[in-house]
Amino acid sequence: MCSATRRHRPPWGAFLDALIALTRAQAAHLRIAAGSDTLTYSTDPAATLPPLEGLRTGRVYGQGEIAGATTPLRALRVSPRGDMQAWLVITTTRPEFDAIDGVKLSNLAPHLAQAVETWLALAGERARAQQSARAAQDLGAGWLWLDATARVSASDDGARALIAATPALRLTLDNRLDFRDATLARDLRRRIDRALLPGADPQILTLERSPLLQLSLLPGLAPRAPGLEPTLRALLRRAPSARHLAQPALGAAFDLKPSETRLAALLCDGLSLAECAAHLGWTIETTRSCSKSLFARTGTRSQSDLIRQNPHQRRLVQPGLTAADRALRAPQPLHLGAQTCEEQLAVARRHRPASRV
Repeated sequence: MCSATRRHRPPWGAFLDALIALTRAQAAHLRIAAGSDTLTYSTDPAATLPPLEGLRTGRVYGQGEIAGATTPLRALRVSPRGDMQAWLVITTTRPEFDAIDGVKLSNLAPHLAQAVETWLALAGERARAQQSARAAQDLGAGWLWLDATARVSASDDGARALIAATPALRLTLDNRLDFRDATLARDLRRRIDRALLPGADPQILTLERSPLLQLSLLPGLAPRAPGLEPTLRALLRRAPSARHLAQPALGAAFDLKPSETRLAALLCDGLSLAECAAHLGWTIETTRSCSKSLFARTGTRSQSDLIRQNPHQRRLVQPGLTAADRALRAPQPLHLGAQTCEEQLAVARRHRPASRV
């Protein structure tokens, strides 16, 4: 497989600048190869590096030892792991580097190997965190950490976006969760008090009915995160609307005709057959006939069956997937995919931490 090469300045820019100052080099380059991906960080992106793959690990090479090198340089290869390689190269316009410069690179070798391995591990963690955040966003969910006064100590982008998009919900100047409706505000305070009781079940507060928006108050973190002491975990979730899905992809995922796709989206959003007929401009007889065909194609018997099936299949609704792709990528049921928070309650009961904040 061909390596994908991308040139970046950060995050190694400060390191390369410091190396240039230390060795009086004209330019410094760091090439990292992990799996099939190769990344090059350079203070001179227009520079062309000679072939470096033949260099031995841990040894510093000069210009005369590398085929294709046309300018004075020093090069070092490190190998944090078998599937990870890194090459550090410095170049100069001077006739040659001083001997001490090669010693400096040699002394740097073990530290560079550790730094590259740590950096790649952190990059992987960030990629996984972004994937988790994207999945939660697709499911309309966000998380919050609250204290006993409903002050938000931490939250993710999904929760902040939901709060900003909900007129009835707001954050006060001291970062406390509050509702413009006094009844909801009192209900939140009561449910927080209940959630703090020993052995209490998670508390569910319904903020809006259509589309459904709920706040789930769950037991605190166990163990606590260093430096952060939330009293309660909270999930804020707005049930995704099937009508907002890409209609061609939705139809392809369930092998539906266009008319069945439009009806399926409305039914999954909770509309009755009469409401679907009015929305689509159909007669009730046409709508009923299409619903029978829809249920037969999806292997469901009723609207409630279709609603239960749809959330677990939404991750399949992506353009460009073949039937084989969909079969391979079919997900297991996701607890956040429920139309309400009932499944979240069940999960929280099973995994309730032994100690409470």
